[in-house]
Amino acid sequence: MGRKYKEILIPYDGSKYYKKSLEEAIEIAKKFGSNIHLLHVIDALTMVPPVYDSPDVIIDMKKFGQVLKNAVSKSDLILRNEVLRCKEKGVDADYKIITGSVADGILKFAKKMEIDLIVMGSQGLAGIRKIMALGSVSRKVSELAQCPVLLVK
Repeated sequence: MGRKYKEILIPYDGSKYYKKSLEEAIEIAKKFGSNIHLLHVIDALTMVPPVYDSPDVIIDMKKFGQVLKNAVSKSDLILRNEVLRCKEKGVDADYKIITGSVADGILKFAKKMEIDLIVMGSQGLAGIRKIMALGSVSRKVSELAQCPVLLVK
């Protein structure tokens, strides 16, 4: 008989809700002998300064590429430390960094990796959306995921 939650996904966004969701996932993983997958989806569109409807606006792709590279490097360092933290608590963990739409990236990763449980914050770092009771990413993931989703406050 297989483990109930063999593969657990925790999307990383750096918010206080992420930290709480990781702690919750570690406890679940200890109980069920689960593997933890940390995933950071970098939405490249949020890295581009607002562009107004002006044909004169030119995005310097070299600068944009460097900004994206720096974001990936920063995430890589943070997630390596998070994996070490999991391992120190006796839980196997790994991480992946991808670019694209955050909710869609989480859903695609969960399907591809046959995730059994997604543990994520009820809200994240999404600017004005913080006012909402449930963040747009957590709402979409909880509605469309093919596995259970635990939302942590």
